[in-house]
Amino acid sequence: IIHLKFIEFLTLLYLNQDRNIYSNAAEMTSMEQKIYSITSFIHNHYSEELSLDMLAERFDISQSYLSHQFKLVTGFTVTDYIQMTRIRNVQAMLIGTQIPITEAALRCGFSSFSQFNRVFRKHIGMAPSEYRKQNQLSFSEFDA
Repeated sequence: IIHLKFIEFLTLLYLNQDRNIYSNAAEMTSMEQKIYSITSFIHNHYSEELSLDMLAERFDISQSYLSHQFKLVTGFTVTDYIQMTRIRNVQAMLIGTQIPITEAALRCGFSSFSQFNRVFRKHIGMAPSEYRKQNQLSFSEFDA
Protein backbone atom coordinates (compact mmCIF):
# COMPACT_ATOMS: atom_id res chain seq x y z
CA ILE A 1 0.00 0.00 0.00
CA ILE A 2 2.80 2.40 0.88
CA HIS A 3 4.54 1.75 -2.43
CA LEU A 4 1.30 2.36 -4.36
CA LYS A 5 0.58 5.56 -2.43
CA PHE A 6 4.12 6.82 -3.06
CA ILE A 7 3.79 6.18 -6.80
CA GLU A 8 0.40 7.91 -6.76
CA PHE A 9 1.94 10.87 -4.91
CA LEU A 10 4.78 11.17 -7.42
CA THR A 11 2.33 10.97 -10.31
CA LEU A 12 0.19 13.73 -8.84
CA LEU A 13 3.26 15.90 -8.30
CA TYR A 14 4.28 15.42 -11.92
CA LEU A 15 0.79 16.07 -13.29
CA ASN A 16 0.43 19.22 -11.19
CA GLN A 17 3.99 20.50 -11.45
CA ASP A 18 2.86 23.83 -12.88
CA ARG A 19 0.78 24.39 -9.72
CA ASN A 20 3.46 23.24 -7.27
CA ILE A 21 4.58 26.64 -6.11
CA TYR A 22 5.39 26.53 -2.44
CA SER A 23 5.49 29.70 -0.43
CA ASN A 24 6.13 30.67 3.12
CA ALA A 25 2.90 30.60 5.13
CA ALA A 26 3.61 34.18 6.21
CA GLU A 27 3.51 35.23 2.55
CA MET A 28 0.08 33.71 1.94
CA THR A 29 -2.92 35.96 1.87
CA SER A 30 -5.54 35.53 4.55
CA MET A 31 -7.85 34.02 1.92
CA GLU A 32 -5.23 31.45 0.91
CA GLN A 33 -4.74 30.57 4.58
CA LYS A 34 -8.51 30.19 4.95
CA ILE A 35 -8.67 27.91 1.88
CA TYR A 36 -5.88 25.74 3.31
CA SER A 37 -7.79 25.58 6.60
CA ILE A 38 -10.86 24.46 4.66
CA THR A 39 -8.91 21.74 2.81
CA SER A 40 -7.53 20.55 6.15
CA PHE A 41 -11.07 20.45 7.54
CA ILE A 42 -12.20 18.40 4.53
CA HIS A 43 -9.36 15.90 5.06
CA ASN A 44 -10.23 15.55 8.73
CA HIS A 45 -14.01 15.31 8.24
CA TYR A 46 -14.41 13.60 4.83
CA SER A 47 -16.61 10.88 6.34
CA GLU A 48 -19.14 13.44 7.53
CA GLU A 49 -21.72 15.35 5.54
CA LEU A 50 -19.86 18.16 3.76
CA SER A 51 -21.20 20.77 1.37
CA LEU A 52 -20.30 24.17 -0.01
CA ASP A 53 -23.09 25.67 2.11
CA MET A 54 -21.83 24.04 5.32
CA LEU A 55 -18.20 25.02 4.69
CA ALA A 56 -19.15 28.60 3.82
CA GLU A 57 -21.14 28.93 7.01
CA ARG A 58 -18.50 27.26 9.19
CA PHE A 59 -15.69 29.44 7.81
CA ASP A 60 -17.78 32.61 7.64
CA ILE A 61 -17.53 33.27 3.91
CA SER A 62 -20.17 33.55 1.20
CA GLN A 63 -20.80 30.45 -0.90
CA SER A 64 -20.04 32.15 -4.20
CA TYR A 65 -16.82 33.76 -2.93
CA LEU A 66 -15.68 30.49 -1.35
CA SER A 67 -16.44 28.61 -4.55
CA HIS A 68 -14.46 31.09 -6.66
CA GLN A 69 -11.50 31.39 -4.27
CA PHE A 70 -11.29 27.64 -3.65
CA LYS A 71 -11.02 26.97 -7.38
CA LEU A 72 -8.46 29.76 -7.76
CA VAL A 73 -6.23 28.48 -4.93
CA THR A 74 -6.56 24.69 -5.35
CA GLY A 75 -7.51 24.29 -9.00
CA PHE A 76 -10.55 22.21 -8.01
CA THR A 77 -14.16 22.93 -7.21
CA VAL A 78 -15.18 22.33 -3.59
CA THR A 79 -17.36 19.39 -4.62
CA ASP A 80 -14.61 17.77 -6.70
CA TYR A 81 -12.13 18.21 -3.87
CA ILE A 82 -14.46 16.58 -1.36
CA GLN A 83 -15.17 13.74 -3.77
CA MET A 84 -11.48 13.18 -4.56
CA THR A 85 -10.63 13.10 -0.85
CA ARG A 86 -13.33 10.53 -0.23
CA ILE A 87 -12.31 8.44 -3.25
CA ARG A 88 -8.65 8.37 -2.13
CA ASN A 89 -9.74 7.05 1.25
CA VAL A 90 -12.01 4.44 -0.35
CA GLN A 91 -9.11 3.35 -2.57
CA ALA A 92 -6.96 2.73 0.51
CA MET A 93 -9.76 0.65 2.05
CA LEU A 94 -10.30 -1.35 -1.14
CA ILE A 95 -6.61 -2.21 -1.34
CA GLY A 96 -5.79 -2.66 2.32
CA THR A 97 -8.90 -4.35 3.71
CA GLN A 98 -11.60 -6.84 2.81
CA ILE A 99 -14.36 -4.40 3.85
CA PRO A 100 -17.29 -4.68 1.44
CA ILE A 101 -17.27 -1.91 -1.16
CA THR A 102 -20.62 -0.50 -0.02
CA GLU A 103 -19.38 -0.25 3.57
CA ALA A 104 -16.16 1.48 2.48
CA ALA A 105 -18.22 4.00 0.50
CA LEU A 106 -20.46 4.73 3.49
CA ARG A 107 -17.49 5.03 5.87
CA CYS A 108 -15.94 7.61 3.56
CA GLY A 109 -18.99 9.85 3.45
CA PHE A 110 -20.91 8.77 0.37
CA SER A 111 -24.64 8.85 1.04
CA SER A 112 -25.66 6.42 -1.70
CA PHE A 113 -23.96 3.59 -3.53
CA SER A 114 -25.09 4.85 -6.94
CA GLN A 115 -23.54 8.27 -6.26
CA PHE A 116 -20.35 6.58 -5.07
CA ASN A 117 -20.18 4.34 -8.14
CA ARG A 118 -20.62 7.30 -10.49
CA VAL A 119 -17.99 9.43 -8.69
CA PHE A 120 -15.52 6.53 -8.46
CA ARG A 121 -15.79 5.84 -12.19
CA LYS A 122 -15.41 9.56 -12.96
CA HIS A 123 -12.20 9.95 -10.96
CA ILE A 124 -10.62 6.50 -11.34
CA GLY A 125 -11.97 5.37 -14.71
CA MET A 126 -13.19 1.97 -13.62
CA ALA A 127 -15.65 0.27 -11.27
CA PRO A 128 -14.62 -0.09 -7.61
CA SER A 129 -14.74 -3.89 -7.82
CA GLU A 130 -12.47 -3.84 -10.88
CA TYR A 131 -10.08 -1.48 -9.07
CA ARG A 132 -9.92 -3.78 -6.03
CA LYS A 133 -9.35 -6.86 -8.18
CA GLN A 134 -6.57 -5.23 -10.24
CA ASN A 135 -4.74 -3.86 -7.23
CA GLN A 136 -5.03 -7.04 -5.17
CA LEU A 137 -3.54 -8.95 -8.10
CA SER A 138 -0.66 -6.49 -8.39
CA PHE A 139 0.05 -6.82 -4.66
CA SER A 140 0.07 -10.61 -4.80
CA GLU A 141 2.47 -10.41 -7.76
CA PHE A 142 4.57 -7.83 -5.90
CA ASP A 143 4.85 -10.08 -2.84
CA ALA A 144 6.01 -13.06 -4.93
